[in-house]
Amino acid sequence: MTTLIDAITTLSDRFLRERTFELIVAPAIADLQYDREDAPTRRLRNRLLVSYAFVCALYEDATSDSSLLTFAALVIIPASYYTFLVIACAPDADWFATSRGRVTVGVIIAVLSLGPAIACYWPERQPGRDGGETA
Repeated sequence: MTTLIDAITTLSDRFLRERTFELIVAPAIADLQYDREDAPTRRLRNRLLVSYAFVCALYEDATSDSSLLTFAALVIIPASYYTFLVIACAPDADWFATSRGRVTVGVIIAVLSLGPAIACYWPERQPGRDGGETA
């Protein structure tokens, strides 16, 4: 049980705001720690609920302000650039004429577009919940 709590707390330190953690994830963790019944199905259900609370908190942080729109813009800018280059440089190429070639190019463009967006948008490391630096 403590490994799940430690994992959720570590992920929350990295990806969630302090307020979101305190309002959504911390109560779920407290419920898990309080409920000490030995029924395996109940323990599994409580662990799933803590994981679900973390996912909901992550969704809340991602959609609560313009952060989702900012991330989408950071992906669309390089995707547009790479798409224009492919269309300009290889419109008559044999490998681009097949659907497999187009899918391959689409996957490459998606990966090349997500890389810079994730690098720019990755949240800063937050100090630990206890005030110390997390490892």
